Amino acid sequence: MIFEDIYEKYEHLTVELIENEEGSPLEVAGAMMGQAMKLYKMSLSHEDFNSLMTIITHASGLEGDRFIYDDYDTTNETKH
Repeated sequence: MIFEDIYEKYEHLTVELIENEEGSPLEVAGAMMGQAMKLYKMSLSHEDFNSLMTIITHASGLEGDRFIYDDYDTTNETKH
């Protein structure tokens, strides 16, 4: 299965949960974010997980397609 297939399945589940009034969009987003963080923590090294959490906490600095964050990792390594 490729990324696009997985993304599409999550998108269908999201729409289904919201349309069936099983949760508000914020509740569904929170549950999915929690699951994503759990998977990242299980799959990444401690250092990479902490780097990803730092990037996420600075998401308010997102402008366009890049973060405005002086201490951003300049190695261009993908953390997710």
